[in-house]
Amino acid sequence: MFDVQLLTLILALTPSLVSAGLFPKDSVVKMLDPKGFRQAIKPNQTTMIAFVAPWCGHCQRMVPEYSKAALGLYPLVPTYAVNCDDEMNKRLCAEQGVQGFPTVKLFPRGKTLPPMTYDQPERSASAFFYWASRRIPDAVKKIYNDKDIHPWVEETSSLDRPRTLLLTKDKKVPLLWKVLANKYKGQLEFASRRDRKGRSSEFMGYEAGEKKVPKVLVYPIGSTKPVMYEGINKLDSLSKFFDSVLDGTADLSMVNQKASEEEFVPSDDELEIERKQEAQRIALAHGGFSDLIDFEEALKNGAGADFHDTHGYGGMMGDLPKKKKVVDKDGKTADAAATPSPDAAAEEDPEPAPSPSVKVEEKAETDKKEDASAPEPPAEPVASAEQPAQASESATERPVDEL
Repeated sequence: MFDVQLLTLILALTPSLVSAGLFPKDSVVKMLDPKGFRQAIKPNQTTMIAFVAPWCGHCQRMVPEYSKAALGLYPLVPTYAVNCDDEMNKRLCAEQGVQGFPTVKLFPRGKTLPPMTYDQPERSASAFFYWASRRIPDAVKKIYNDKDIHPWVEETSSLDRPRTLLLTKDKKVPLLWKVLANKYKGQLEFASRRDRKGRSSEFMGYEAGEKKVPKVLVYPIGSTKPVMYEGINKLDSLSKFFDSVLDGTADLSMVNQKASEEEFVPSDDELEIERKQEAQRIALAHGGFSDLIDFEEALKNGAGADFHDTHGYGGMMGDLPKKKKVVDKDGKTADAAATPSPDAAAEEDPEPAPSPSVKVEEKAETDKKEDASAPEPPAEPVASAEQPAQASESATERPVDEL
């Protein structure tokens, strides 16, 4: 029989050994204390928070999947974790009604809406990803016909707030647009119209535009004439623009001009996150593939080919911003060097690009390594020294480590 004193010693030492490494240092999941928790749910945004304990076996098995989901949601849905075994966090966990580990909660709109508790039987990356992204409050008016655009503009012109219309090439309303509509609900009126072939753009007097490029139109209060946003279609850029629109202290054309001058210059850390995120979000968007044969077959059938059309890049809508043209002393134009792109990187690197078959083989090796370290099926609840082990649960119940 296992020595109780030894078990007690192990449980006492485990938090200090594991808590720091529960989530990798490069994970986009950030740990919260009570002050950080209050700050995290203060903005009007959707946030996912996992309440965990480092000694909890189910938590340890959940971490890789939760981290993958967080990578897919980044930066649109901030993802956090709270170590409930830390003395300073125990009151917070009790206030949040945490009775077992892990407990994952979604705060749909900061403190303005009650949180939801994850109750699905599966703790997988795809399950977390879809559970969070599909529960962002819907504050976007969907316009299904071109002829309904002008009536919407006229009807909303009497509102005491600006309106903004997205003409998107996507089949669905982009996640970024949903996030922005949730963030600015009551301050801005949001609408969306699918513009797959650019016909809606032409109907409104604009050019059809490129395949992946959406159009954001802003209608000032009381106006039926839009101003087309000229900046980068990413979360922080659009948020900054909308904040300036709502501030009202600057002329909209000046604000738009300033937005158009912004360069997309990601840091090395952002590029690394983007590299990991693209591969992960493709897998999440298609339900994940545990078997290489299934993944290879899906690629052959075109899975992921329209990924960015549907999901955009991390925190963006549509394609990556193009390099801006600069004019030298001789009057010649050239691309600004600030914005890196895959094409530019390819030109700088003389080595031939790997063939699709090589990429699949590399993916195979990666999948094998991931499978080797994949979390095992949920085990029995981990019991503390003061608490006897719980009886095994039924196959339909989701295992949880009790406090």
